[in-house]
Amino acid sequence: MRELAYFPMYERWPVTSGYGSRIDPITGAASSFHRGVDYGAPYGAPLIAPFDGQVTTGYESGGAGNWLWVVNGSDMFKSFHHDGYAVTSGWVGAGTEIAYIGSTGASTGAHAHLELWEGGTNIDPTGYLDRAPLIGGQTGNEDDEMTDEDWNTMRGMLNTAIVGKMAVHSDQRALISGPGGQYFVTVDGDGRLVKSGFRSPDEVNLLKRIGFLAQNKPEHPPTASPPAIEEASLTDGERHALDEIPWA
Repeated sequence: MRELAYFPMYERWPVTSGYGSRIDPITGAASSFHRGVDYGAPYGAPLIAPFDGQVTTGYESGGAGNWLWVVNGSDMFKSFHHDGYAVTSGWVGAGTEIAYIGSTGASTGAHAHLELWEGGTNIDPTGYLDRAPLIGGQTGNEDDEMTDEDWNTMRGMLNTAIVGKMAVHSDQRALISGPGGQYFVTVDGDGRLVKSGFRSPDEVNLLKRIGFLAQNKPEHPPTASPPAIEEASLTDGERHALDEIPWA
């Protein structure tokens, strides 16, 4: 069965009865099988061709009322309970208005009963109808589909949230460079500043490359960390505070 080029109406009205077994709303029979999906469309709502095809119309007294087929090869779309037709025969293109919703035949009120058939076999149309785009361009069964601008806004919000989490839950480490070599200052488990040294310059370069060492966390890991803070660039007060920090 081909995917529908368009949802068969301009709007997605509420589903009032799904495909499958149900209690017949007219007779009350518990063993009734519903071969389509009903939508609570109002009187006069236009029905449109969901794909290109040949239109055939007719009437069933006491049952379907005014019915309509759109047939393209083995793919067949059927609808009934129409109040009137815009097209009664001939080939139509997808999106053409072909009928108007009413309540002819055995019906509890105005609605659109939509069926799909494949090779003469009735199939569940639910997925096809849910996926079909509205003729105005929206897809799926959501009328508020996100635009590209919405997605970009969401991505920005997620990025901000992730960076914020990293800032709150990641230890801040500052790489310091002085006459005696390089070391870093971090916060221990008790919340105190401590100094830690390195075994080799290669270890320093590795930790910088993977973003472990930074004045602040890299904006886009694994961007290399900023260069070391030179002791000579510190104020007298900052150097004094640095001297007071114990070694781990």
